[in-house]
Amino acid sequence: MPSEKPRKRRVKTNIRQMEIDDISAVYHLGEELFTSEEFPTLYRTWDQFEVTDYFTSDPDYCLVAETEPDGKIIGFVIGTTIEKEGTAWKKYGYLSWIGVDEAFQRTNLGIRLYRKLEQRLKRNGVRMIMADTDAENEPAISFFKSIGFTDSSQHVWLVKTIRRPNAGAENSSKTS
Repeated sequence: MPSEKPRKRRVKTNIRQMEIDDISAVYHLGEELFTSEEFPTLYRTWDQFEVTDYFTSDPDYCLVAETEPDGKIIGFVIGTTIEKEGTAWKKYGYLSWIGVDEAFQRTNLGIRLYRKLEQRLKRNGVRMIMADTDAENEPAISFFKSIGFTDSSQHVWLVKTIRRPNAGAENSSKTS
């Protein structure tokens, strides 16, 4: 008899605007999801400033998903807008971070979070939304394509990680 994948249990969730008291939970969830071991060439790092900077500058585009009735944060989406005069659309949306607790992935929660963000961006005049991810992050690429993003291979991000010298080499190179 073939083994079946365990079914995800249905949990009632609510998507709402992030509040200041949610910042810690969002940061810790992102810390679990966006590790440097899994994404060594991510051009931005997940840190407390990513959450607080977006929350203070563009709170309308910071949303959380919580379980009901206990209010546990199980997902988030963080975006912003970019205004560029003289360009085709003038106002662009940028999906900066989206994360869903591993226990709740593949339940359409990420799609629901994205759609709420898109609604808010659209209401505020955004006509194009951008997102980026590592070229080898197949789950993210598949997710973005499933919600209507297209692969724009005309723009390439190049990354170089500069390694710190080890402590022994650093000490031996010092002169008196």
